[in-house]
Amino acid sequence: MALITQIKINSVSSLLSVGLLKAEATTLPITVSGDSDAFFSAQVTRSSDNRFYNFKTKTFEATTTSQSRLKNQNPRTFNVEIPAAASGDTYTVIIMAEPHYNTSMSMGNGIRYSQVVRQKGNATITFIASGDGFTNTAIGNRTGSSIDTYSGANRPTIVMDKKQITVPSAASDFGFFITDTTTSLNKGIWSASALYWQSGNYTADGGGTDSTSLTLTSVDGLVVGMQVSSINSVFQSDLRAITAINTSTKTVTLDGNETWSDTHVILFRAYGPRLINDAISIGLELTDSTVELGQTTTTIDDEITSNISAGADINVNGTLGISKGATIRMRGLNKSSSSSACTVSAVDNSANGGGVNGGALQLANGQIEASSDRPVRTQTKIYIDGSSNKVFLNGTLSISKYPEANQNIYIDTNKILTQGTAT
Repeated sequence: MALITQIKINSVSSLLSVGLLKAEATTLPITVSGDSDAFFSAQVTRSSDNRFYNFKTKTFEATTTSQSRLKNQNPRTFNVEIPAAASGDTYTVIIMAEPHYNTSMSMGNGIRYSQVVRQKGNATITFIASGDGFTNTAIGNRTGSSIDTYSGANRPTIVMDKKQITVPSAASDFGFFITDTTTSLNKGIWSASALYWQSGNYTADGGGTDSTSLTLTSVDGLVVGMQVSSINSVFQSDLRAITAINTSTKTVTLDGNETWSDTHVILFRAYGPRLINDAISIGLELTDSTVELGQTTTTIDDEITSNISAGADINVNGTLGISKGATIRMRGLNKSSSSSACTVSAVDNSANGGGVNGGALQLANGQIEASSDRPVRTQTKIYIDGSSNKVFLNGTLSISKYPEANQNIYIDTNKILTQGTAT
């Protein structure tokens, strides 16, 4: 009896149950090996619409015809044209020995062998800057296949070149300080530890009060190191981290106490490239990452004709982006009374008509000197260093591996900046 000894699909041995294809249109080679006098037939079906491949037209068709089966073939390689499918698809390749030609095969049930080939859809990684006092700001996105890996200069990248984060204009805006400054008050650095992925919903299975043991209806997809970010839609600033996961009891152990009720929805975050990769198989690297503050300025509202000492109000034309502790520069400033920098000691965003177009500042470590002969005139510019509502991110995000499905990766601006205050 003639024997079919091996079937390879997409150069994958028949010993493997699943082959993988990209979302792009491709040619799928199928190799049937065996005795020269063996005969086989073949069919290929597509799961999304249950269509059969027509070996003559080389398309998947709704109507089954005589061309939907490749008949009476000797061992050889033949090709199937797979169309593009952005969302992916699944194909079943069926090889049948022809018993009436005295043929059998050494796999399957001896007569029929099938293998599933999965066409994986592309996935998009979207990067978003998010944090207290900011409007979520799109940084960019890239799309690719989870089948591919990238290295070196071939990695897809998103370059942030003074990418401004959106800050709503409001009188309560006291700007932001850079948490890790370097060369100046208005420039600093940030690291990949600010990158995070946030999970979908997990559900508490039973309540807990000041407890470190949290039982969920499922722990699938959680990894040690991920942090509790939200309980019942309330952000948890402590970000308690998972230290252990018991898959049998579906319980996670946290590194600090939390309180929740039965059926509360729990969200988790994976911070940093390593945990993001562990959680959803995204390969990321951040390089050359800096943060800059745009120069904050305001102007004198009322002409100053006499000295204004530290702690007294200075009426200005707007206080947006100005915080207590910011450094001040302006004409008429005398700081000889202190070796420390002259700073803003208080911001009154309700005085002088309000903080968008009015407001008042108070100073520390200096005073304004003026007289009727040498006034500090209306519209004299005041320069503020160290706090601003104009924030710019720099850096390059490089992708070495795409996930299975679309994912958002966030830049946590709370780890990069500190919100300013009035007093």
